[in-house]
Amino acid sequence: MSDGTFQLKVFSGRGLEVEATVSDVTVPSESGELGFLQNHCDYVGLISTGVTQYTDAADASEKKCLVSGGICTFNNNVLTLLADTVDKPEEIASSKVSDDEVALLEAELEQLSLYEPEWEVLSQKVARLQALRTLAH
Repeated sequence: MSDGTFQLKVFSGRGLEVEATVSDVTVPSESGELGFLQNHCDYVGLISTGVTQYTDAADASEKKCLVSGGICTFNNNVLTLLADTVDKPEEIASSKVSDDEVALLEAELEQLSLYEPEWEVLSQKVARLQALRTLAH
């Protein structure tokens, strides 16, 4: 593909969730956002909970989906995400995530030490709710 595009495939336990020809993709990771363009070097890494954004080459529209954990690989101009869960904007009701629920969990998280086992679980839940709220608006 010499037109600046590459393939994106996003899988979850439900199967293939997204398949598109894209011009760019941004994926959440523990160390920040990962950006991919055509001819990116081979890559294998972990993704974290957050919003994956991509530009669909068919109509140049920006699209998003929520991924919750997993791995990603880039090889031969194919970016593959194997996510624990995938949520698309059309599947999310904006009323599904209340500001009060997020604020309550954030306050609870602040009371925990980073070294307590519950911190990681609660941190992931807060990240998922914040990403769902972002995606729903």
